[in-house]
Amino acid sequence: MSNPITVIDLGGQYAHLIASKFRSLGYHAVIADPEAPLEELAKSAGIVLSGSPSLSAYDEDNSAVRKILDLPVPILGFCFGHQEIAKHYGGTVVHDQPEYGPAVLTITADSPIFENVPRESIVFMSHGDTVTSVGGGFREIGVSHTGNGPLHRFAAIADEQRRRWGFQYHPEVDDSVYGHVMLENFARICGCEKTWDARHHLPSKLESIRTAARGRDVFLLVSGGVDSSVVAQLLLEALPRERVHMLHVDTGFMRENESAQVRELFASRVGDHFHFVDASGRFYEALLDVISPEEKRRIIGELFVAVCEDEMRRLNLENALLAQGTIYPDTIESGGTRRAHVIKTHHNRVPLMEEMIRQGRVLEPIADLYKKEVRDLGRQLKLPDNGWIAIRSPGRDWPCAFWVRTARPLWRWPMCSTP
Repeated sequence: MSNPITVIDLGGQYAHLIASKFRSLGYHAVIADPEAPLEELAKSAGIVLSGSPSLSAYDEDNSAVRKILDLPVPILGFCFGHQEIAKHYGGTVVHDQPEYGPAVLTITADSPIFENVPRESIVFMSHGDTVTSVGGGFREIGVSHTGNGPLHRFAAIADEQRRRWGFQYHPEVDDSVYGHVMLENFARICGCEKTWDARHHLPSKLESIRTAARGRDVFLLVSGGVDSSVVAQLLLEALPRERVHMLHVDTGFMRENESAQVRELFASRVGDHFHFVDASGRFYEALLDVISPEEKRRIIGELFVAVCEDEMRRLNLENALLAQGTIYPDTIESGGTRRAHVIKTHHNRVPLMEEMIRQGRVLEPIADLYKKEVRDLGRQLKLPDNGWIAIRSPGRDWPCAFWVRTARPLWRWPMCSTP
């Protein structure tokens, strides 16, 4: 596999959305902290500097970002990253003329970054600081405006000789109609090949499970949703069945009959290695009179750990690895990287669970994947592709309604049986 595009994580959801978009286009993309070793970042096919909800081009502690800009690889910056590129090479940035929401990008000069992009298109803006001039070697290749508002200069800049480009807007969001084309153009400029798809995940995931388990039993928390169900199938393919245990905890907040359906499904896969705990009373008592959503999440997460450890002790499985269906957004939404803001703390990222991870007691085979990639991996595992919740159909031993989580009430969700 060719060297990846490295997306520098400057906080929020930006970096992870960018990496996910590159992957969805078929290009290998990874996330890195700006303080990552420069010799490692230099191995990238290209680098993208994300936007940032907390950093400003006026900050003096952006030295790590500026060191990255001296690396001899193609670099593309969005929003804050765009401003850092302009400033680093002699341009100016002012706190003026903010733009929020859709804007019209007008291309003013040809550039390979805009190949197959129309002269005018809609892009998404979200910034307070603005580039007002560029240094030697750079040129303006795009301007923007919103409705009858003023023209915003330097919405896109380029120095093809240095292989540097900057966009004031966010091409990674769907509101930027041709943003995916611009990302594809950057990947081609970097010489990347389309080598990223689910077929590359399965062999390495199975091998990583075998390596991590090293003869130990594995105790998986299962909800019946897509993530834990994919992990369940991975474990069953990677390890002898007698070493795989599964636990479903009924918190009392499940959908009607959901726990019964999960019990039926997973018991059919692992028999008496499936375990069930009705802990609804413990959860009700712990959450009584708690108002704060974040405090509720912390309590729920810590109770999950406590219930799980109680069950592992009861079954003499204290030395087993605890497996979870954690995916990468769970970590970032929980503030799991240095620059990330907490959106909501997931139950698999509360402090007790983090301590277990540090102790090497937790196995998370899909923690580096995004939801779409988990679904792709499920298809590679030959899991059904037409639903979300674990509901068995007659004559089948795996969920038929498996993949699609909708906002519709449960009674309207698609079922397996035909009319």
